[in-house]
Amino acid sequence: MYLSLNKLIPVHFVLCGTLITLSSSSWMMAWAGLEVNMMAFIPIILTNNKLSNESALKYFFIQASGSIIIFFSAVVLMQMTFSASMDVLNMLTINLIPLALMLKLGIAPTHFWFPQLVEGLSWFALMMLLTWQKIAPLFLMSAYNMTKSLIYMAVIFSAAVGAMGGLNQLMLKKILAYSSINHLAWMIMSTTISMNTLVVYFTVYVAITTSIILLLMSNNLTHLSQLMTNQYSLSLIATGLFLNLLSLGGLPPFLGFLPKWLILVVLMSNAVFMISFVLIMCSILTLYFYMRISFNSLMMNPKLSWFNKSLLPLTWPIKLLSMMPIITLPLMIMI
Repeated sequence: MYLSLNKLIPVHFVLCGTLITLSSSSWMMAWAGLEVNMMAFIPIILTNNKLSNESALKYFFIQASGSIIIFFSAVVLMQMTFSASMDVLNMLTINLIPLALMLKLGIAPTHFWFPQLVEGLSWFALMMLLTWQKIAPLFLMSAYNMTKSLIYMAVIFSAAVGAMGGLNQLMLKKILAYSSINHLAWMIMSTTISMNTLVVYFTVYVAITTSIILLLMSNNLTHLSQLMTNQYSLSLIATGLFLNLLSLGGLPPFLGFLPKWLILVVLMSNAVFMISFVLIMCSILTLYFYMRISFNSLMMNPKLSWFNKSLLPLTWPIKLLSMMPIITLPLMIMI
């Protein structure tokens, strides 16, 4: 006999934990909000799937490790004053909090847990992990005075790992996980520009990622081979995936190109050419495996009908959200 848990209760506490962190005035309150968020998200992960238990344990251990580092660093920073010297202990203690936040977000090189975790997640839990669960750590990273060397290391590693890690993946959830790691590189870089740039990039990323997950969740598509069957070719699902994946890759003139263009303009004006080159080249690699998914679903075994009765119908909100790259084309042209 299993006890059923209303998922709305842990979702409520997840929202409350994030709001506590965003409204906190000290690292202790921010740590408390992260703890509430972590403990409330674990029931959302748990399902009847056996892999969900393993994913919940992995998530707990990783997030708990990051929380311990944040708590320890906050205590040390409150009790000690550091000089401006380049002492190794000073640099390590100052950088422990952003390193712990990087571990919580799954930013490379602390990304090892993230792709394996998503295998056991439901589509709803994955959508929460890729969108809402990033808000609090990203806000704390933007508020922390990170060193340039740490920022550039995280950006280069995340862009490269997210691009190359998704090339040989066949599981759609893992592809979205590596895509998230790549986009985290852009988000970290946007924290050095302004909070408005980070908010614009994150909002666009959330809208596109949510649209893709809802399209995949509508017919429970989990593997790349499922999109290569005859019933999905030239369907509304395939068309929506094609548009949103190209937008997620940042292909102009779709909506996903706008925040990347804003970041690149600032980087080029500040003569940050090396980081700009790495971000552009890695975005091209991510666009490659996005297009591989798109062409497999849209052009393999094509049919002459745009509608197929064997597919579950999409609701109107999902249809409207999936057509967002086309709806926003006039905005991109005006800009």
